[in-house]
Amino acid sequence: MTISGIILAAGKGTRMKSGLPKPLHKVAGVALVGHAVRIMRIAGVENINVVVSSDLANSDALQSALLPRVTISVQSEQLGTADALNSARSAVEAADSIVVAPADMILVTGEIVRQMITTHEESGAHATVLGALVDDPSGLGRIKLDASAKPVGILEEHEADEELLQSHLINTAWYCFDNNWIWNALDLVEPAETSEVYLPRVIKSAAAAGRVRAVVSDNGEMGQGINDRVQLSRVETIMRQRTNEAHMKNGVTIQDPATTYIDIDVEIGADTRIGAGTHIGTRSTIGSNVLIGPNTQITSSKIGNGATVDGARVINSVVGEGATVGSNSLLRAGSELMPWATVGNLAEIKNSVIGSGSKISHFSYIGDTKIGVNVNVGAGTVTCNYDGKKKHPTVIEDEAFIGSSTMLIAPLTIGKSARTGAGSVVKFDVVKGDTVAGVPAKSIKSK
Repeated sequence: MTISGIILAAGKGTRMKSGLPKPLHKVAGVALVGHAVRIMRIAGVENINVVVSSDLANSDALQSALLPRVTISVQSEQLGTADALNSARSAVEAADSIVVAPADMILVTGEIVRQMITTHEESGAHATVLGALVDDPSGLGRIKLDASAKPVGILEEHEADEELLQSHLINTAWYCFDNNWIWNALDLVEPAETSEVYLPRVIKSAAAAGRVRAVVSDNGEMGQGINDRVQLSRVETIMRQRTNEAHMKNGVTIQDPATTYIDIDVEIGADTRIGAGTHIGTRSTIGSNVLIGPNTQITSSKIGNGATVDGARVINSVVGEGATVGSNSLLRAGSELMPWATVGNLAEIKNSVIGSGSKISHFSYIGDTKIGVNVNVGAGTVTCNYDGKKKHPTVIEDEAFIGSSTMLIAPLTIGKSARTGAGSVVKFDVVKGDTVAGVPAKSIKSK
């Protein structure tokens, strides 16, 4: 049996009070619509279509938010969720069943969506709805059940009678439909006074045919949606707590989970220790036995096994096995520390490669530079890579020694085992084994 997914993400989200469409607001580093895609993929749904408004369809931000192999349909006018579903009809024609979800109910788990799909297929239902029992159902649509616990309808709060208002069973707006049935059922839904056509009303048709089921979660978190910034924050807190707990169960030590922020899709190896106040962004991979000191920030980077990053920032960079980055230092723009390299405190490494065993001391700036193995760069060294118009490269070959406060005026090459004196301003290439000092630096090696 084939299954396709449709995510409804065309709503305006006016209560967010934002110029950014609601589906693109992020939780734990991932856009809401991206979370919905991930949940479906975890549930085993591969063919996924996202329905968006016309002004979002060509957005680069939307494309970056979606996983590969996700298609897009456009709802030209916002005429309700049933109309939005109709916009994706051609995208799922080959499926036997379709899973339909909103973009803003992202605390639903892939496991319970799989359960919904299984219940739907085994029962032969026309429609299966996912409900959740919540502590406070105020403002939420209720699922009305008959005596056999089968849904007979879904009503908004203003439509419900006093008895139904006492129910804490709410609609998550995640459904599974028979693909041959749903489209005719949509045609039978009468528009509301606003001319909008609401998808939950198809449940009444399925109930009339005796072909409807409900899967109910007793985890109230799954019933928390996002309509404003307050709810966005609450969902973020829960998502981060889940993420931290998953890493801890996999052997990661987190000193203070309440102040540790780890985004979705971050990989962390066993026996890694993470200090309080740390932020680890999406597309990051942390190896095993890594020490991450307090207040570290890592984004889109790879940290090798046994490395130490102590209160530093690492952005779009690589820290090799056993390498060390000291506090308040910054690695950015594709920099790479090879295994067992060291960067001290308050240094910046930009678009540079630091060879194995090499050391960059404190207060240094290394930009557009390639450093060989076992090089020592003294404190306060600056690669002067910008001449006011262009950036220029610096090459420091194996086993060179750069004295403290050396200014290296690029483009420049420091040869193997060459040395510079402290405070030198080096404007010209230094040959292998030479020693230079002064302003400007000149060779002082004994003949």
